Amino acid sequence: MRPISMVATVCLSLTATACQIVPDPDPADTANVPQTDEARMAAYVAEAWESQVQPVIAENAVDYDTLRNRLAEGIDAAGAAYGLRPDGEANPWNFAVTGSGTVTEARLDSRAAKMQVDMDGDGAADVTLQLGPVIRGTALRDAMPFIVFTDFRDQIEFAKLARAMNDQAASGLTKPEGDVVGETVSFTGVFTLRSATDTPEIVPTALTMGTP
Repeated sequence: MRPISMVATVCLSLTATACQIVPDPDPADTANVPQTDEARMAAYVAEAWESQVQPVIAENAVDYDTLRNRLAEGIDAAGAAYGLRPDGEANPWNFAVTGSGTVTEARLDSRAAKMQVDMDGDGAADVTLQLGPVIRGTALRDAMPFIVFTDFRDQIEFAKLARAMNDQAASGLTKPEGDVVGETVSFTGVFTLRSATDTPEIVPTALTMGTP
């Protein structure tokens, strides 16, 4: 039985037309409680992650060295060969990549944890791996061909979808600890590239430390 609110006691001294008894909400009745945007986007991503997101990445992932060689011909050449992006030439290219390299710098004690990785053995970092939980960018969302902006309510909801995808990627990683500089890291991930000369900031969806 639902408890009667304190207002009912007051109503006993008033006329029936002056006051209406309203039962307190049942705390167990959550079926009609509206979800927040964040909760709905998180649920959407959780449902699509294994069945749609991961297959898109697996199907389109290119070895980093192969992509880098194609980028020497220009970003549009690389994009035409390996890129993913929403409809519209104004949108930047997104790429899914796999690769291994040596960690040159790591900041693991930050909420925006990152590792810098040398991919060609020259001692200089070529890519950044964003480990999170705070991750910049919308690469994961924008690389998915099944995600269309008009399927969502507005730009705010669409932005929260990108955040939910980044959160899902970060939560699926076993993050390294301690001093990892000099160690080998292997990864699969997605990044957005606006210029062929930009340093990729990759959102990993898989990460392994040590020689594969």
